[in-house]
Amino acid sequence: MDTRKSDIIKQLTENRGEVVAFFRPLSPEVLALRVYPESPAWTVKQVLAHFVTIERSMHWLFNNILSGGPGSPKDFDIDRFNRTQPKKLDEHSLEELTLQFEEVRAETISIVEKMSQEDLQRIGWHVFHGNDTLERFVRWAYEHVNLHIDDIRKVIRACVSEFKKKSIEP
Repeated sequence: MDTRKSDIIKQLTENRGEVVAFFRPLSPEVLALRVYPESPAWTVKQVLAHFVTIERSMHWLFNNILSGGPGSPKDFDIDRFNRTQPKKLDEHSLEELTLQFEEVRAETISIVEKMSQEDLQRIGWHVFHGNDTLERFVRWAYEHVNLHIDDIRKVIRACVSEFKKKSIEP
């Protein structure tokens, strides 16, 4: 197996475990924290739902490029997608969402396992990255997740700091 492909599969697999390990112990109070004040104004739990919905949509993109297609439709409205799709999973429990994330990521890994080295170099269009390689888009799956988890950690740290400050004030 080509080392780039092996590295991608390793990163996707490790990231899947890290995401699940990060979210599973979170309390309902932490899951309800608002991560982003502006639209789409997701809670921590909705960020996990975003991981499920966006990565599921990426499967379509990967398969489109693999079959010789151009990638994302030029009129794809990412803001609309982000406002509407994660909310569709609001009724799901944390356990259900983590299981869905594991399943979606397993499918991403399966798609990559079937790719050749040449497939990784196919060019397509992605709403966020523009024209680039399929490899770039696949790597974005775990990079994107890590960016959001960093944002969640900042919110949690700020809340803990605020709690400590309030608990020591007379």
